[in-house]
Order: sequence, then structure tokens, then C-alpha cells
Amino acid sequence: MVVGLNPSSWPILAPRFDRKGSDPADLVIANARILTCNVSNPRASAVAVKDGRIAFVGGIKGVSDHVGPGTVVINGKGRILTPGFVDNHCHVLWIGGLTGLMTTELFFCESAEEIKEIVLRQAAEHPDSLMVLAQGWKPHVLPQGVSRLELLDSWIGDRAVALMSYMADGWVNSKMLELMEERNPAAFERLEPEKDDSGAYNGLLRQFHAFNPLDFVSIEELGKGAKEMMFQAMGRTLDEALSVGVTTMDDVQNYKAFIPLILEFRDRGGLDKVRARCGYYVPNTVLDDEDAFVEDLAWWKEVGESESDEHLVMGRSVKLYIDGVASNRTTLFFEPYADDPNEYGEAVWTQEGFDRVVEIVDSMDLQACTHCVGDAGINRVINTYERAYKLRPGRDQRHRADHCSGPTREDIERLGKLGVYAAMQPTHFFGDETVEKAYGLKRLQLFQPWRSMEKAGVEMSFGSDWCAGPINPVYGLLVAGTRMNYRFKRNWGPRERIEIEDAIRHWTLDSAKALKMEDDIGSIEVGKYGDMVLWNHNPLKLNSLWFLLTHRLELGAMEDFVDMTIVGGRPVYRQEGSGEQSTLG
Repeated sequence: MVVGLNPSSWPILAPRFDRKGSDPADLVIANARILTCNVSNPRASAVAVKDGRIAFVGGIKGVSDHVGPGTVVINGKGRILTPGFVDNHCHVLWIGGLTGLMTTELFFCESAEEIKEIVLRQAAEHPDSLMVLAQGWKPHVLPQGVSRLELLDSWIGDRAVALMSYMADGWVNSKMLELMEERNPAAFERLEPEKDDSGAYNGLLRQFHAFNPLDFVSIEELGKGAKEMMFQAMGRTLDEALSVGVTTMDDVQNYKAFIPLILEFRDRGGLDKVRARCGYYVPNTVLDDEDAFVEDLAWWKEVGESESDEHLVMGRSVKLYIDGVASNRTTLFFEPYADDPNEYGEAVWTQEGFDRVVEIVDSMDLQACTHCVGDAGINRVINTYERAYKLRPGRDQRHRADHCSGPTREDIERLGKLGVYAAMQPTHFFGDETVEKAYGLKRLQLFQPWRSMEKAGVEMSFGSDWCAGPINPVYGLLVAGTRMNYRFKRNWGPRERIEIEDAIRHWTLDSAKALKMEDDIGSIEVGKYGDMVLWNHNPLKLNSLWFLLTHRLELGAMEDFVDMTIVGGRPVYRQEGSGEQSTLG
């Protein structure tokens, strides 16, 4: 049978098969322009998949031997076919699940009144939840000189409210402060609550990226049907990823209380159409009890050994932080912030403390994935990884510098020589006014220095950091190929732009390497899983003048560039109206 068009309606140059192949596959895609991301065989026109894995990559003549009576044949119609995209850093399960309880509408609010309206609506829609949760607020839209705590208390004073900003700052009311202090003071302190001049909490938390509601309440206390709402939200997030060609995701930061929910979601079939890897969050207090920390990591490895399968990988990596984000002045710089000569940012760990925690992680053969944004933070991470590699040479740990937004020239060279993996997210380059003011124009010339890192031989991979960025790779590819910032200018290190084809490789094969999964995914290569994307737009042309002049360059305007996403040789997404819906022939 033929999916899409009947063979008689194919273009005159399209192949015709007698269906007498000696080694019939389950799926064949022919008449496509295949970008394999395999350096030894970079281009092809046909691919065959059998039992979930790729059995052939090459030309039309060769693939005919894999077409039998029951083979599904898809006419590529000259479209681009790439490997499934591999997102090296995202939060599709943890935050994805929380979006079932935590509205993301605050991302679109441009005033305090709009935020208030959505928070009140969220409270009304979740009357049984002990917490009112929302995400995406922007600090600059709030009134200046007004107490954030008093403002939020004036909106809702009788229920706990927790709001996460678009850059993971926390804003809570008095009821939430009371609940967190009473239920789990250690977890509360890890969020780094701010205090005013009198020593009282002011409702702001500087490390809210570590916020986990289940540290303070049970899932039942989040309201009737909370678990089901979380599972549905996870499913919607993963479906969105598939619709834009993302087939594997590294959900880098998960918590012990959340792991059973992920496993239950998997057991219900929630991960049947995708692949996911999960990292385990390590707070900066674990060295207070090293024995307990080692036991916790051993537990995490045991979970991986007993629960990992072809759709879910656990127990191989951990997530740490060395600094924060520019919006709340926690990105760690060598030189002061461009708009504040007295501020250098904050370190989550001392050099000695970080050396020790990574030494323990490395000794247990776990991969360290460390959030590092500022040049001083990145330098501290590289120092520690270099030390770990010297203590246990010859290991394939692939420790990662996640984000790695502003390394110095010297540290770019060190990244390449040491083999430290830089897990970057191109849409972060797009920036905003906060980033521009914090970095200053001079420092922005080496912000996300992709070309320099390529030249230095750095193991660089790409992803989205969803929900801090769109999960659709098209936006990141466009930014990587143009160096266009939020002002739609190209004055932030324009020479650091890279070719779109290289960016695609960073988002596929190189991300698979960053996940230590390149034997199974990342390229269209015999023996690997049949994870592929059939495009209706040519992604290689995203930075062309024609594309820039004929397309709306805004979020939400490029969501329909994928006709089909295939995982394990099985179509798991088809765009409506793409001509791939029916089965004919």
C-alpha cells in the first residue's frame, strides 16, 4: 500500500516498485532529498525501516529490494527528510506536567492588571488546589516602588500563590511563604528567598528554577484530578514537540517525588510515540551529608537500570547549577554588569564545593549537566571538569556545560581541548532588553559564540530549553543562521552565525552524542531507530533572503513546516491537509 498519493499520480521521475523485494521492510520513503547527518553518507533519496530500525539508506534502485507486498511506501515528492530532532535541554515532563496546574498565560501579559486577571481566573478554575500556580510573568511590567509581596497579597490573601517568571524567578504571597516555611524549610531555603532591609521576606525567590510543588504538598492537595491533568498536559507538550519534528527530549531536571509520576505516565503509554531522557536534580546542599548523597545517586542509577527502555532513559545524568540568569543578576561574570558596576552575579557553588560534588558524581559514572551562563560561571565549571578528568582519565563521561552562553576566548579553546560538551539553546541568543542591558554591547559580541566554538572543535549541541524557549527547532535554526536579536538587528557578534546544515547536525547527531545515545538516534543510518522528519519547507533555506522576505518572523508563525514525524518507522504525526492522511493503492 502507498501512504499519501497513488503511485500512478506520482511525478514522472518518481519510482515504481514491483513489490517483489527479497528483504521487505515495514516502511520505505522514496523520492526524497534526505539529509542524513551521517558524514560518511550525507545525502540519499530513499530509506527503509524494518522492525523499528533503519535497514537501508541510499538510492531508489537499492531500496527496491526492500519493497514487498505489505511495505508502506511514502512518496517524498522531493521534500527534505532529516533525522528526528533531539532536544538537548528541556523540561517537557516536569514543567510540561505542571502546566496542567500552572497556567502559562502570564508569558503574554504586558501589565500588572493582566497578570492579576489571569491569576484570579486560575484561582477560580482550581478551587480545590492548596496552591495557585502560574508561570511567565515579566518583572518590567510590574509597577516600580511597590512591594511585590503586598501587591500579590492584595490580589489573593487567603490562598498560597506561587508565580514563576519567564526566567525562573519566583514571586509568592504571604500564605505561600508560610506554607513553605512550615512544610519544608530546607527546600524553601534552597529557593533563596529575598529579604528586605528589615530582614523580612519580600516575596521574591532568586533560585525558583528549583521549585517543586511536591516538596511542599501532596499531589492530592493540588486538587481533584491533579494527576490526570498533569498527565494530559505532558501528552499535549509531547504532541506539540512531535508536530515540529522533535522526537527525543532530554528533560534535564527532575525530582525524586516526580519520578513515580513519570513512570506511571510511561506505563500508561504516554511515551509510546517519543523518546525521553531524564536527569536528576542535585541541589547545592548535598555535601552537608555526603553519605546520603551517595545513597541517593545509587538509587537513581538503580532506577535507570530497572526502568530504562527504548522510550525512556533514566539514571545516567544529573543536573546542577553554577549560576543563574541575567534577569535577577545571578549570572556570574568576571566583569561587572554593564548597567551595574557593583554587581558581578552569584555563584551557586564555591570552586572547592563544586569540585567535590562533581568528583562524587563522576566516581559513580554519572554525567554532570551543569547550568552555566556567565563567563565566570562557565570557567568554574570547566575547571572542575578538567580536575575530574585528571582524577579518572580515559572515561567517557561527557560532562556538559549547559547553556554555556558567554565563554571567554580562552575557555572556548579549553572546551574543545578537554572534550567538555556545550549544550546550547540558540533561541536564548534572541534575548530581550534585560539581556542587552546586563551584558552590554561589547560582551554581546561573544554571546553564544557558535562559529568560534565550531572552529575550536567544541562538542556543541542544540536544544530549546522549553518552556523558557519555543520547542520548535525552526526558530533556533533561524537565529543560528542569522544572528538576529530581539530588535531584529544583527549587531551582536554577526560573525558567529553558522550554516543551517551545521545547526541541524548540532540539533540531531550532536545532541544524540550529548545524551550518549548516538548509537541509536541522531542520524539516518543503518541500524539506528527510524526517527525522521518530512518537511514541507526546506529548512536549509531558513536564512535565505527569499525566506526572510516572504515569511512572518514571529513566534507562532512557523508551526506548520513539518508534514510528517516518524518514530521507530511509525508515523506519529501527520499535518492535516498534507496529503499524507489516507492510504491508497
